[in-house]
Amino acid sequence: MREELGLGRVASVESWSVEALLAGRHPRTGEDLGARRRGVRVAAFDLTFCAPKSVSLLFALGDDEVSGAVRSGHDRAVVAAMGYVEDRALAVRRVDAELGRVPVAVDAAPGATWLHRTSRALDPHLHTHVVLPNMGRGPDGSWSALDGRGVYAHAATAGALYQSQLRHELTSSLGVAWGPLHRGRADVAGVSDEARLEFSCRAAEISAHLASRQQEACDPRSPSRRAVRVAAVVTRSAKDLGTTVDELRPGWRQRARTVGLGPGRIEAMLGRVPSRGLADDAPALRPAPDRAVVEALEALGRPGDTFARRHVVRAWAATQELGSSVPAIEERVDRFLCSPDVRPAGGPWREDGHPGVGERPHTLSVELARRVDRGRTVLDERRLDDLLRRRGMALGGERGRSLEPDTGMGFDR
Repeated sequence: MREELGLGRVASVESWSVEALLAGRHPRTGEDLGARRRGVRVAAFDLTFCAPKSVSLLFALGDDEVSGAVRSGHDRAVVAAMGYVEDRALAVRRVDAELGRVPVAVDAAPGATWLHRTSRALDPHLHTHVVLPNMGRGPDGSWSALDGRGVYAHAATAGALYQSQLRHELTSSLGVAWGPLHRGRADVAGVSDEARLEFSCRAAEISAHLASRQQEACDPRSPSRRAVRVAAVVTRSAKDLGTTVDELRPGWRQRARTVGLGPGRIEAMLGRVPSRGLADDAPALRPAPDRAVVEALEALGRPGDTFARRHVVRAWAATQELGSSVPAIEERVDRFLCSPDVRPAGGPWREDGHPGVGERPHTLSVELARRVDRGRTVLDERRLDDLLRRRGMALGGERGRSLEPDTGMGFDR
């Protein structure tokens, strides 16, 4: 695809080539590639893959070997996540004689990537922008606008896969351990909250703006995603393109020492987990413990609810504490979808489904859905008990005695 358009490598695409693509023209000849783009209002999609703050700090403050390993891990995680997007999310709409307009897989779609290592506040912030012009070539050879519904539908899954692949890469190369998972993300164990806050000036600016509008995150009326996006735009300053990372590092290291993140601390974070080869991804392929299965399936609903493959991929990726490669997760999910625990749901799609939003719907078997419900109840009680204990209270008898977690029976009542 890139060679056909004369773009060379995506990473080195020139700005004028991107401008031509955004306008729907061939970057070399100026030929109009998108006869079916009339009326399209979205010029491109910007997929942004952001490393957790602790990973950005490891990249910025580590020595050359550590920094290089983090950079390589981030790059491989982006490539793996984008492989999923290309295979599963990108589609164009074509007319089917029986089904009408349906999403079909793209034969080719251009894209360009930009790696950024700092935030607008010049804090460490390792992230990559992948810009996809709103155009793709269908199997019939014609170009048209992408079916944007698929890009949005798979975005969260692609993000979860990036995070899981990143954990897998850094566990494998540096032996780092990870803190608790929260919505599929985790920070490197050993980086304190204080250190993350010290290097999160942009987040502080956004929070201050929300607070000035009486929309603090701690307020019961927590800010909506739209409010946060608006605050990010309002507080956004022009990016300083003249200051290099090498110039910023001495100041970063000085600030890091004030929050206990000196070289010795960074060294202590490495080698906590036994090294494993990148090809050794066995943990993701073994049957998971009941608790992990329940946590992965919680988001998939109750009996009668339907879900698509992307929902299972996202849920499974979000439970991998040490990370897992994208191929291993997808293989595990495909085996699960072929098991007796899952049944195809009714719908207008063909037997093999379609890319984008056209994935075949599924539903849990009644037996598995009941097991998930029982497991969900146990987990909810455990989480509530943990919260109450932190506040000096507990469920159950006089002192809230709880059974051992591996009994699977919940709490003594």
